[in-house]
Amino acid sequence: MMKSEIRKPDTFLYFAYADNMVKFRMKMFNPSAEFVSIARVDNYRLDFNKYVKFWGGPIATLVPTANAHVWGVIWRLHRDELESLDHQNGIESYTYFVKYVEVLTPYMGTFRCRTYLQTIYPLPRGNRDPIPAERWPSWGYKEFIIIGAKQHGVPPYYIRFLRKFKDNGDEGCIRSDCLLVRYGSNQPCLCRVPGLIPRKPLKLNLKADREGKLLPRPIRSVNVEEPEKKRSKKKLTF
Repeated sequence: MMKSEIRKPDTFLYFAYADNMVKFRMKMFNPSAEFVSIARVDNYRLDFNKYVKFWGGPIATLVPTANAHVWGVIWRLHRDELESLDHQNGIESYTYFVKYVEVLTPYMGTFRCRTYLQTIYPLPRGNRDPIPAERWPSWGYKEFIIIGAKQHGVPPYYIRFLRKFKDNGDEGCIRSDCLLVRYGSNQPCLCRVPGLIPRKPLKLNLKADREGKLLPRPIRSVNVEEPEKKRSKKKLTF
């Protein structure tokens, strides 16, 4: 996609840096979303704040921090979905507020994009200081961010950086989101703004399931350290 082709009437650009980097999750709420490019926002750091039961832990935000940067994805959306995107990001509940930021792409220069920051900033910390335990994200939420980053080719060093975040071990909603893909022959629309976008019914596709074409269930590797005497000879199946 050329830079001259990106700006279209009745569209806007959105910079996603967390779970909305994942393609199928983004399209659940915003079917018109089109991938533009990966991008980097400078002088912000990735942090986590405000516990959300749906995810099983704190959710991501950008915090102004000198000499730091965050990678993410630029999406192009139709303006009819602006209200749906705001609702998804908790504008009505004052969880996030709208912020326009300049992001740098690898090959197309800079773009001014809409993004969302939490209304309550986390407590200050150094860029290399560990995140306190009460702000550790859930395992499922962190995996979603990593999946989205890998899906669009974010630089490998940043994916390694994401993996270093400690998590609280909770899966959150990762299984339910993957089940929506596993048992939906069409991508379902789960928009929370009634009447804006017609919903598509879920359809069970057993043939694709047998052929192994559906998204596999996420399996977390568990490292159980036990004394040699108590170890069972049976294989553990998760």
